[in-house]
This record gives sequence, C-alpha cells and structure tokens, in this order.
Amino acid sequence: MGPVTQASNKWLVLLAACLGLGMLMIDTFIVNVAFPAIGRDLDASLGAAEWTVSGYVLATAVLPIASGRMGDIFGRRRVYISGLLIFIGASLACGLAQNIEQLILFRVLQGVGGATMMPGTLSIITQAFPPHQRGMAIGIWGGVSGLGLIAGPVLGGLLVNGDEWRWIFYVNLPVGLAALLLAMLFVPESRDESAPRSIDWAGVLALSGGLLGIMFALTRGNDEGWTSAIVLGSVAAGIALLVLFVLIEKRVRFPLIDLSLFRNPTFVVASLSAGLFSAAVFGSQPFTSLYWQNFMGYSPLEGGLAFLPATFLVAALMPVSGIVGQKLGHRLRFIIMGGSLAVALSFVYLLALEVDSGYVDGFLPALLLRGLGIGLVMSASSYAVVSSMPVAKSGLASGTLTMARNIGTAMGVALFGAIYLTSVGSSLDEQLPADTPPAQRAEVESAAEHLVPAGDSAVREASEQSIVDGYVQIAFWGVVVAALATVSAAFIRVRRTAPDLGARPVESVPAAGPPSPPAPLPREGSRG
Repeated sequence: MGPVTQASNKWLVLLAACLGLGMLMIDTFIVNVAFPAIGRDLDASLGAAEWTVSGYVLATAVLPIASGRMGDIFGRRRVYISGLLIFIGASLACGLAQNIEQLILFRVLQGVGGATMMPGTLSIITQAFPPHQRGMAIGIWGGVSGLGLIAGPVLGGLLVNGDEWRWIFYVNLPVGLAALLLAMLFVPESRDESAPRSIDWAGVLALSGGLLGIMFALTRGNDEGWTSAIVLGSVAAGIALLVLFVLIEKRVRFPLIDLSLFRNPTFVVASLSAGLFSAAVFGSQPFTSLYWQNFMGYSPLEGGLAFLPATFLVAALMPVSGIVGQKLGHRLRFIIMGGSLAVALSFVYLLALEVDSGYVDGFLPALLLRGLGIGLVMSASSYAVVSSMPVAKSGLASGTLTMARNIGTAMGVALFGAIYLTSVGSSLDEQLPADTPPAQRAEVESAAEHLVPAGDSAVREASEQSIVDGYVQIAFWGVVVAALATVSAAFIRVRRTAPDLGARPVESVPAAGPPSPPAPLPREGSRG
C-alpha cells in the first residue's frame, strides 16, 4: 500500500520531515557534552575522542549535495527513508560500541545517514506545500533546525550521567522510528522528471573526495599545524579533485549537477551568506559551551540550559520569518541582513567580557541578540535558496544549502579554534610571571587551551586572563564573519513566490519498506 497523498496530509508530511530533521540537528552538538564521559568509559585519549565529532562532521559536510541530487533522480522519499534507516541503525551501533574505534566508525556511518536524510527534509516539504504556503512551511522547518542545534547541549546535559553516555544515541531510536513510520505512511514520492535515471558516479567520487580533502584539513589544522604536510596535502588534493569534478561535469552525458545552475546569483549568494552565518553562530557556539563549563564551572545541564533565552526567540521567530520573507519577495534580503547584523552585535557585546563577568551581565544580552539573529535568518535564507531554483531541483538546492551550512560551521570551529589558541599563547607570554617554571607554564598553557584555569595566585590570574583574552578574540572575529554574512545578504534577490517548474509527485511509486563543528575537546574542571 502506497503512502497517503491527499493535500490535507501536507501537515503530516511536514511533521515527518521535521521529526527527522530535529533528530539530526540535535545530534550535531549533543556529543560535545559527553566527551569526558566517553573518554573515561572507553579509556580513550582526547585526540581519539575528538573523532566522534570530526567523523560525523566530515560525512555530513561532504555528502549532502550528491544525496540531494540522488533524491531528485531516484525519488526524494526513497532516499530520505534510506537515510533514516542508516541513521537509526548507526545510532543503535554507537550506543552498543565497546571501544573508541567502533564508536568512531559508527559515528561516520551515522553522518552518512544524516547527510542522506538532510536534503530530503527540505525538498519533501517544498514539494508538499503550494507556493503560497511554502514560506510558512520552510519557516517551521527552519525553526526546528535552529532549535535542534541549540537544544543539543541541553538534551546532552540531561542524558549524560557520570560515565553513562550511551543514551545520547539510544534516544534516536524511538524518534527515528516514529519519523520512519510517518514517512512511509504519509510522504508521497516525487522526483525530477527531466533527470535521467542514472548516476554520474565519477562526479560523485570526485566531488565527495574533493570536499573530504578540504574538510579533513579544516578539522585537523589546529592539531596538526596549518602548514603541516598532511594539512597542505589534503587541501591540494581536495582542490585538484574539485577541479576534476568540474571537468567531469562538463564532459559527461548526464552530469550529477548542471553547473549552469550556479550562474544563478541568488542561489550562489544566498548559499554563501548561509555558510558565513553558520560559521559565525554555530562555529563559535562550542567555545561558549566550554567557557561556561570549564571556566565558569557550570555542569553540562546548566551549560545547556543557559542557551534557553536564545532558544525561545528562535522558536518564536523562525516560522514568522519564513511567512514574512515570502511576502516580501526581493526585500527578503532585509530580514537576512537584519538577523546577521543582530549576530554581529551579539559579538560586539562580548568584546567587553572580563574575568569576573557573570552570566547575566556577560552573556545574556548577547544570547538574546543571537536568538533574534538565528530566528530571522535560518528560515529566510532557506527560502531564498529554495525559491531561486525550479522546484524540480529542490534536492540539489537543499543539498547545496546543507553543505554550505555544514562547511561553514566546520570552518568557523577551525577558524575560531586557531584564533583562540594563538591568543592564549600570546596572552600567557605577557601575563605569566617571569619566574614561572617551564613545566608549570606548559601545564597552565595546556589547561588554558581547553578553557580551564590552572595554577595558584599570580599564575592562576594570568591563566584566567589569557582565557578571557582568547574568548574576546573569538568575539572580535565573530563580528567580522557576521558582518561578511550581512554584506553578502545585501545582494540576494528573491521572487515573491517560488517557481513551480517541472515538479510532479510520482503517485505510482509504491511505499518503500525497510530495506547529523568539531568542537575543541572539553575537559573537566571549574573555575572554583
């Protein structure tokens, strides 16, 4: 029996897509708060534990554009359900992992499932809703996306208890199974009828390999050194493979991606703005979590709950920004510009952070501005990207948007991490007493790299000041990146309604049965 396809069930389609999306977004940051517990329980080094995030990020950043196009070709519902099955199975395997090597492997597989699902969540609802309601639907979708990213640390804090971390993965099982059931019952199949039923595998391998090389360099640059052979070699190999991908797409009979679509300035600029916005907001978020936990002494739960002021604003504004953005047409850029500017101002406020700053005076105003920015931008930029393309190409559009945001987040984490480490080292050179023994200096510097104050009296004061100086440097460059997102958004031009070219549900396809920035590593510690 095929899925129900009546228009009245578009809300169930939206629920199915958003349930899967929320699970993915929460998983992006939920592992951060579990690092200490994972390391203790599996007797893993911090460097090894880092790959439980890095592996997931690599997969979710590299694969979405290819999986989105596969959905256009073979059926968005089919590809989405396949991704759900992979994600659910990998989540169970992560929870059952007996050593760190198994956990890393299953996290990569979980990322593959997430990357396969993510483009489908947006393209499915784009197909399900008529043009005049699409902005509202994308607004709700964007709200779930932003809420999931902020709620990840909160849920992680609730689920991590001592050395028990496995429930951060087991929680995906009931949610994933509910999303799977809804998708099988209510999501109709749709595809790009103009696309040939074949895959440009050479293009898939070249694109995925090229992005993997660049993403690997971004995730390892801080640890290996930005001028190390492995990082420079990965960048060079990535660029070479991306050039090869362009050459393949120009010559192959049925290309994975019609490169002429990237001549669409709205599509390109909106994707660029979304990537920069994600770099500023979600690239810096792990450092805020670490500051609260390791410097101010918050528990994982307290650190997660501290994001709630921003969470409430995101929940309230995202659906509204999608609806209003659709009505504004080409003036939609003002919403995206306003939200990006709010995020820039949140970083400006953090420039005044001091060693004795508390949550209310040091962070709350910035959090409110950040929630305002996320609430305005996420849905509006999603609508801008999707509406710039024919609906038949919605898989490619949503895949590109997903890739831009994930790469932006990874680049933000790498950028802010490098800035922080450079600042900490420079500040310690100036702040530490001249007679500090080398061994003690090394210990203090190692702790400060993870935002943990160390030492006694004057040494501890120097340690605390260096951490604050490093965080303020993150805020300064956050202003710069958010400003770039604001400027790029000024060039977005969007039509009042999304084009509905070439998109038809495929009613005859039967229901398919059962066949997610690496953050710097938290260390336990408190300000005392």
